[in-house]
Amino acid sequence: MMIQWKSKPQWSPVTVDESMSTHIVSVEPERPVRQLAKIMRDEHVGCIPVVSDNLLLGMITDRDIACRSVAEARDPDETPARDIMTTPVYSCRTGELLVDAAKVMEDQQVRRLPVVDDDGKVVGLLTADDLAWHTDHLLVGDVIEATYERHG
Repeated sequence: MMIQWKSKPQWSPVTVDESMSTHIVSVEPERPVRQLAKIMRDEHVGCIPVVSDNLLLGMITDRDIACRSVAEARDPDETPARDIMTTPVYSCRTGELLVDAAKVMEDQQVRRLPVVDDDGKVVGLLTADDLAWHTDHLLVGDVIEATYERHG
C-alpha cells in the first residue's frame, strides 16, 4: 500500500515501542465517570483505555467526560465508562514503524493511539507528543492539522 503524505517526512526506522509511553492506566467498562475523572487527575493523564478481558473496547478522554457526561447532565456516579467511551478505537502494534502509526493518527484524526501487543493487550500509548520527540516535525504537523480539521 502506498502512503500518501501531505508533507514528505524523513523516513525513520523508529518503532512504536521505542517511542510510546508505557505508563498505562486502564479501566473496565463499568467504571463510573466520577472515578474516571479522579484517575485522570491523580495519574496526570488525558485518556484512559477501556478494556475487558485485556482486550481494548474503547477510549475515554477528558473531552468525552466533558461532552458526553457533564454537558448532558449525566450522574457521574451512575454513568459507566461504556456509555461515554469513544468507539471505534484505533490502535497500533508494538514493532510497527512510527511513521505508519502516525499515518493512522492523521487518517483517523486522533492524537493518541493505544499500542497493543500480538495478543491484543494494551501495553502502551502513542501520542502526538511522542511523534514530536522521535520523528520529522512536518509529520507531526500533518497529524495535528488533521485533528484540528476534525475538532475545528
